[in-house]
Amino acid sequence: MERKTNLIDRISDFLAVISAFFLFIIIFLILLNISLMAVANKSILITAEYSGYMFAAFVMFGLAYTFKEKAHIRITFLVNRLPFQIKKFLYILSLIIAGVISFFIAYHAGIMVYKAYVYKMRADTVAQTLLWIPQSCLPIGFFVLGLQIIAEILKEFR
Repeated sequence: MERKTNLIDRISDFLAVISAFFLFIIIFLILLNISLMAVANKSILITAEYSGYMFAAFVMFGLAYTFKEKAHIRITFLVNRLPFQIKKFLYILSLIIAGVISFFIAYHAGIMVYKAYVYKMRADTVAQTLLWIPQSCLPIGFFVLGLQIIAEILKEFR
């Protein structure tokens, strides 16, 4: 069981590295666009569109790692006043609910990506990006978040 949770942790870590990469690309693209506008009065027409896509990937690929590191906002002022056993039960129950919701979103996001792929949907922009490419970060991010939630449940029973 520990091998499985360690594997899930490594997948989350890997996606966090990819997430950070997208953030650096966003910064580079925006700085390059600003520089081109200042120096040559020209613009990279895809800056806003691709920055948006990469920001979505940045967020989605960082979800599981953020959860693993317990960095999501937690409101615990009521739960902290409960006895330990009830607190643990509610924590595990909330993890199960969060996992179900995460896999539900991943499933339906996967359907959305599949339909965008089948119908060859494109963005209504200059780049006419195939939408399944940037959309694919949604099912991946939520699926790995669901896996990370399962890993947290397994860690609670150790």
